[in-house]
Amino acid sequence: MIAVRRFLSYLFSTARYTGLVEKDQARLVYGIGGLMLALGTFFVTVSLNSEGASLLSAAAQNPTTAFYVYSFFIITAASLVLVRLGRIRYANLALALAFTVTLGGATARGGFYNPADALFLVPVLVLPGLLLGQRALIGSTAIVLGIVVVALSNRTFIPPPQTFTVQYQLIASSIMLLVTAGMIYLTLRFARLSRVEAVAGERKDRLNLATITSQVSQRISRRMALNEVLNSAVEQVRDSYPTIYHVQIFLLDESGKNARLAASTGEVGRLLMERQHGLLVGSQSVIGQVTALNRPVIAYSEAMAKEGQTIHRRNELLPETAEEAAFPLRIGDTVIGALDLQSKATSAFEEEDLPIFQSLADHIAIAIDNARLFEETEKQLRENQELVERTRQTALEIERLNHQLTGRFWEDYLTRRGDSPSVSINFDDRSARGQADWTSTLKEAVDNNHVVQEKQSGSQVIAVPLRVRGQVIGAMEFELDNSGQLAPEDLNLIEEVGEQLGMAAETNRLFESTQRVAQREALVNEIATQLQASNNVETTLNMAARTLKETLKANRVSIRLGTPPNGQNGGRK
Repeated sequence: MIAVRRFLSYLFSTARYTGLVEKDQARLVYGIGGLMLALGTFFVTVSLNSEGASLLSAAAQNPTTAFYVYSFFIITAASLVLVRLGRIRYANLALALAFTVTLGGATARGGFYNPADALFLVPVLVLPGLLLGQRALIGSTAIVLGIVVVALSNRTFIPPPQTFTVQYQLIASSIMLLVTAGMIYLTLRFARLSRVEAVAGERKDRLNLATITSQVSQRISRRMALNEVLNSAVEQVRDSYPTIYHVQIFLLDESGKNARLAASTGEVGRLLMERQHGLLVGSQSVIGQVTALNRPVIAYSEAMAKEGQTIHRRNELLPETAEEAAFPLRIGDTVIGALDLQSKATSAFEEEDLPIFQSLADHIAIAIDNARLFEETEKQLRENQELVERTRQTALEIERLNHQLTGRFWEDYLTRRGDSPSVSINFDDRSARGQADWTSTLKEAVDNNHVVQEKQSGSQVIAVPLRVRGQVIGAMEFELDNSGQLAPEDLNLIEEVGEQLGMAAETNRLFESTQRVAQREALVNEIATQLQASNNVETTLNMAARTLKETLKANRVSIRLGTPPNGQNGGRK
């Protein structure tokens, strides 16, 4: 039994079909075709006419009968082969043709004398419509009417009709009634399956559309730069929806009055971008209406539009557009642009699809907003980095100037003193000297600006530079017992002491400099007071000369009022 089922499943395979209706139609063709071959074989071999001859023997003697018999078997067998090959429409056509040629032709030729002959026209009328649709039903109706006309016209040209037995008429009528009932059942079944498959197909299409929209949104959200988001969005939308052949994104400018083309697909898109294509918000265009009304707008070409529908504004670069749909790009309640989709088909955007496409537009708007925020953040980061770099350069320059000025101040200070302050203390013999020699370690510490450690004559010598704001102003040297070991934290301590000593020396230098400036200002004020105390010019000049001589220890002071005469050189007198 299992082997028989496998053989029948293989023989009457429906594996080439995916839809419920197609599979059911394939089974119908298998069933009707097999039943027709079985009944045809029965009638040809068993059924006898009034003369006691079978149709098979009659076909051997009558070419017309042979045509009907052989046509019936050949066309019916062809329908079974076609359905197995996956050509369901051609199989349906072959099966309907087999009924029309055999039953219709036989009825037309028979003269329509027996009322039961009308039942033979029922399959000819119903089966084409059942298998091929409404247009085939209209065609089969016309064919049946033609058969009736031909049959009635043949009544005067053929011999008196043959009489059939009551049993034959009963069997024929019963079979035709059963066939009619079966076709009505199949018609109802097809109608139900068609509705089920249509609903399932719509759900599948909506699910597929939602899945594609989600995938497109995810791919778009991965992009960061605004141009990448825009170009990626239009290309992915066009590639994901076969019915859409051109995609554009418009963004509002800063004024909010113009929608500028920001991304577009294909060569046409490149040309539009070069033209800097744009539309006014609120203008009589799809983009103008969408950005003004904040709702989707569907427009049709003038040839396709119906009463009450929006007319598509024709673009000479996109003449094939039959339907255009635009959806607002919005962040909250704020419209930032529009997503424009164009199709060559007139049913690309159904009412049920609009929320899904609007969801896609919302995702694109979020991606655009994120890209803008990213670019603004990147710009702010670059500006901050430039500011930090300028600040760092300024700090380095200030440090360099401080370093340079500190070195110059100490050079002037030591030059003015005429000697270098120093001290050397020997704690073994408790001796101290006011002048310390420049040892090799001290020189190295000053020249290289780092701590120097050396072993000299059984002792350990450490020299540390004295620094003020990075400028070396001197060095200090320690001589330790060679057996002593300095830990890293001890060296750090010595360096910190050196830093503090340098700062203390700088503080004292500044104090001395301040005192010197104060003394100078006091001296200047004293001189000015003395000069202002005199009551004539000569006394003032003499007093100024004596004061300057005493203050500056000058050997000679010369003061002369007025201007030298022309051509006279000012010489010493």
